[in-house]
Amino acid sequence: MKKINRRNFLKVMGLASASLTLAACGGSSSTATSTAASTATSTAASAAAGDAAAAASDPAVSFSVTNTHSGEGVQDKSMDKLIELADKYSGGSIKGTKIAGGSLGGEREETEMLQLGTLECAFVADMGVDSAIGGLGWAWLPFMLTDYDQVDEYYINGWINDELTKQYADNGLIRVAPTENCFRECGNVKRPINSMADMTGLKIRVPETQACQDFYTALGAIPAAIATSETLAALEQGTVDGVDNSIYNMKSMGVLEKIKYITMLNYMYSGASITCSEEFWNSMTANQQAAFKQAADEAGAFFRENMRADEQTILDQGSFEVEEIDPSSDFYKQMKEKAVELWAGYASEYPSDIMDRINQDFSV
Repeated sequence: MKKINRRNFLKVMGLASASLTLAACGGSSSTATSTAASTATSTAASAAAGDAAAAASDPAVSFSVTNTHSGEGVQDKSMDKLIELADKYSGGSIKGTKIAGGSLGGEREETEMLQLGTLECAFVADMGVDSAIGGLGWAWLPFMLTDYDQVDEYYINGWINDELTKQYADNGLIRVAPTENCFRECGNVKRPINSMADMTGLKIRVPETQACQDFYTALGAIPAAIATSETLAALEQGTVDGVDNSIYNMKSMGVLEKIKYITMLNYMYSGASITCSEEFWNSMTANQQAAFKQAADEAGAFFRENMRADEQTILDQGSFEVEEIDPSSDFYKQMKEKAVELWAGYASEYPSDIMDRINQDFSV
């Protein structure tokens, strides 16, 4: 078995460079949101220094937080961390309650609850939010980001995070701090994948995301959009030969015991965030917003560090064969070229300035 040694896999998450600006939301509350977010930014330093006394003098506020993953995994522990730190940094004026993961439905439903103000906070994937508001798919074009150095520079601490924050705000959502869902990889039961020929004809389970389906089609595979809950049965029955998802999610889906080969394609990064309703955000004072922002930043960093560590542990302990694609190989270059060709087809769907930036920073 070939094991993975990812470059800078557990690099330190620098909170100091995380963006503290939260864009104003549209509608009648946009001015209030903009002012609150701006004030939260300017007071973040005092909150970070432990100015709990100031926040403690603020009126009490409460929030509920949830996610779509059941059980005591990284998501559940990170919700606990957010609740603990929000209470600490606010001097006890912000109290949180955890709603069991998966009990409110999928991420589309959670996003809609956040927009309505019937849910205060959730850990949601950007793809899940996109299913409710649309227009975010530019952030995970195939082969745009291919390693965690790029992710940390552009998605966590850079312009991609800033642009997503603005688009969330335009839809009544406050994207407070990034978490993540890691990279999408390919597991299968047929053969190792080290070339375009190896990919040809493989039936791969993919999500309904169009870019995922287009990518596998371009590589000669046969994508099959199958629900997460039906994937294991499809693999056992031979309906599909393989599964596309992050390593962590493959384990959650229960398919890793069946998988014989995993290819670390790293072709699509799936971002996520701690997101709040506009109503809840505006209910807090500037001190409380700064305290909550600091708590979310730290909970998000905790989430990312533990998610990446858990994924590496799964790879190290698995009974499957692992293939890592060398960026200098013909296979890698061919996949990159095929993916970049797809970008042109999406250009009309997204703002031209964003697409220009993508081509400038990530094209071949």
